[in-house]
Amino acid sequence: MKKAAFTVRRFRHAPAERSFLADYARRFAIQRRWGAVLGVIVFPAFMGLDWYWWMVHAHDPSIFFQNVVVRLIGTVGIAAATLKLLFSRRAYDERSAVCYLTVGTFSGYLVLLLLLVISPTENFRVHFAGLLLALFVFFTLFRLRAIVAIWQGGLMVAAFVAVELYLCISKRIDSETVRFDWIVGSIFLCCEYLLGVAVCVQLELAARRDFLFRRSLRASKARVDVASHALRQHNQRMREILAEKERFFSAAYHDIQQPLAAINLFVRSARIKSDRGEEIKNDLDVIQETARDIQDMFKDIQDYSELGSYIPHLAPIDLYETIMEVREQYRELAKQRGLQFRVSGRGRRPTPIQSDRSLLKRALSNLISNAIKNTVSGGVGIGWIQVGDRVRIDVWDTGIGIAPQHWNAIFNEYFQVANPGRDRSKGLGLGLSIVRRVVSILPQHSMRFNSVEGRGSRFMIYVPVAEVPLEAPSDGQRDDLSSTVLEGRYVLLCDDEPTVLEGLRNLFASAGALVDTADSINGIDAILIENERVPDVAVLDIRLGDGSTGLEGAARIRRRFAWSGVIPIAFVTGELSPPCALEGFAEPFELLRKSSSPEIILRAVSHLATTQPREGSGHVCGPIP
Repeated sequence: MKKAAFTVRRFRHAPAERSFLADYARRFAIQRRWGAVLGVIVFPAFMGLDWYWWMVHAHDPSIFFQNVVVRLIGTVGIAAATLKLLFSRRAYDERSAVCYLTVGTFSGYLVLLLLLVISPTENFRVHFAGLLLALFVFFTLFRLRAIVAIWQGGLMVAAFVAVELYLCISKRIDSETVRFDWIVGSIFLCCEYLLGVAVCVQLELAARRDFLFRRSLRASKARVDVASHALRQHNQRMREILAEKERFFSAAYHDIQQPLAAINLFVRSARIKSDRGEEIKNDLDVIQETARDIQDMFKDIQDYSELGSYIPHLAPIDLYETIMEVREQYRELAKQRGLQFRVSGRGRRPTPIQSDRSLLKRALSNLISNAIKNTVSGGVGIGWIQVGDRVRIDVWDTGIGIAPQHWNAIFNEYFQVANPGRDRSKGLGLGLSIVRRVVSILPQHSMRFNSVEGRGSRFMIYVPVAEVPLEAPSDGQRDDLSSTVLEGRYVLLCDDEPTVLEGLRNLFASAGALVDTADSINGIDAILIENERVPDVAVLDIRLGDGSTGLEGAARIRRRFAWSGVIPIAFVTGELSPPCALEGFAEPFELLRKSSSPEIILRAVSHLATTQPREGSGHVCGPIP
């Protein structure tokens, strides 16, 4: 047999041992109470046996009276030490319970030993049965731990040996009888002691195994509960996402159908007027404006989708230049609506900040755009102030304001205040949602707002101050944002959608470029065979109709003209999620959206065509500012 089967070891960690002792006391508190009750009942019941013994053997009645007194005193001691204390809350403390049980047990045990001293020799057999019973209760019903059973049981055996030794020395009874009783009693008591200790060891080992099992079970249940809670949250989030998608499709379908219907009506009107020789400029203006509304809607969808996979690129940036760019972007729109657009800088240029320039500009643009859309009179402002180690950027307006009951809802997707009719000029309701997502993915950025219904709103974005000085870009690093001239440049264009292909051809041709077009990889091969001129830039749709991709076409173009250097590539896509396969594509390249405005496409392609390949010129899986 293994030694571990008969050895009780404490837990290595003190907290685990304390927890086990507390659990042990709680589990066996009721059993110990019933054991104490049984001892109080059984112990005085032996007076009947004493009376029968003395009546049969006609002994001195005074000895019987002494036995009764001693037993009653022992009963009181047992009851006082066990019942009163074990039926209190101290029974749930292992140390206290063991102390009370020990006092009560020893009280009865010492009384039995005293009866051996004051009773005749013949009475040994009567009182010895009580000793065995006391040990039985001690080792079983009281569920003592092994270490307690060992030293307390050993004391009981030693006490019996001491009493027998006293009787032998005092010569109150025949020495031969004492020796016989001593030997026989010691053998019985030692056997019961060893057996009782073995039982206590096994019971404690079982209790410790059970404790470990229940603790591991609770830990497993806790892990299951955590996993279940996470799963419930995930399911709840999935339900919310499905509900968001339903709201989106409902809102998008409604909002896109109206401008499409308007475009169809004004196209028909323009055709009729053209056949009659009438002026169609007004109809074309309406069509252009309506198409721009649709473009803005899809741009919001694009921006919101891209933020899910965008990785911020933090760097020191010039907040003043960023704000001035936003101001130039929306100054004319504010002027058209009769609104003032004011920049307030507290009298000095802002400190450089640590942020992602593209994301921060997008958040500020959305706040300004939202403010202009919801302001009828007065104006819109943007400013900054340094607060400790952060810069607070304020965007305020004198618009309709936000009622308190809508404060928690304005950042939800597709929610719009005071737009029950889904006015398409106010967008899809993604502007503030995009701002919230931008702030959430930028480290150490936060946002607050306050608003008074009917008087306007103020949004505040807190941005950390840059830890390193802002490096001024060299002339070679500055983007010429105004340059969109492709005069004399050769552009190779490929798209499988005929209308888009023709539109892009006209766009680049109007800028003075020489354009060759293809609608497939085979068309690109044909151009490469017939034309020896090296393209200044290639514009390729990523997903082509014949199952091929723009990546394949770009690889063929670069292989064909490998001797001339790396051909710049502009990829265009209509997908919401940017194709991450571009991460391994050699620079320089640019990723453009088909929903981008013609000006943005023309500017980006012009930049590629006029810029030498440089490190980091590719723009992948991120937003286009």
